[in-house]
Amino acid sequence: MLLDPRALLLFAANALLLYLMLLVNSALAGWSIYLFLLGPMVVLPALYLRHQSYFICTFVSGLWVDAALPGPFGLFTTGFLLAGAFIFMLRIRFRAEHNYHPILITHILNLFYLGLLTLFVGLSQWSSPVFWMQVLTTSLVSHLALLIVAPWFFQLERALFVLFHLDSEPEDYPIL
Repeated sequence: MLLDPRALLLFAANALLLYLMLLVNSALAGWSIYLFLLGPMVVLPALYLRHQSYFICTFVSGLWVDAALPGPFGLFTTGFLLAGAFIFMLRIRFRAEHNYHPILITHILNLFYLGLLTLFVGLSQWSSPVFWMQVLTTSLVSHLALLIVAPWFFQLERALFVLFHLDSEPEDYPIL
């Protein structure tokens, strides 16, 4: 099969997370507090799917995020593909059926994406202390929110697998 049906469910969950993040950001805009929750979007596709399905899911999710968030077009698509490829290569080392490793990877990826956005968008504002205060505040609030959102998001994706009677085990793991 060209595309694993789980890739469509993971993309739909990614779109839901992005929509909810943007909804909360619009409500918090008056206080200049923003959530940046892109870390969970790449973890389970890279851990669960075969290479072709993972690539399509991650690529389309990256395009979706690039269209919704400010920044150079292709920044998040490239970041998603690079981070996803790194996780895909090392996925034998992670326990995908529990939440500990995916949550840890999520925090690392979220910090990577925030650094990527800071590097490419805020290069002209690096000398401003207000800019660094905003980056620090966004990072802190986002990582605190990820402590609640990431387990919920991963359980939602796994529940969608069960609800649609799809295989809830990762693909291509060697049998030990």
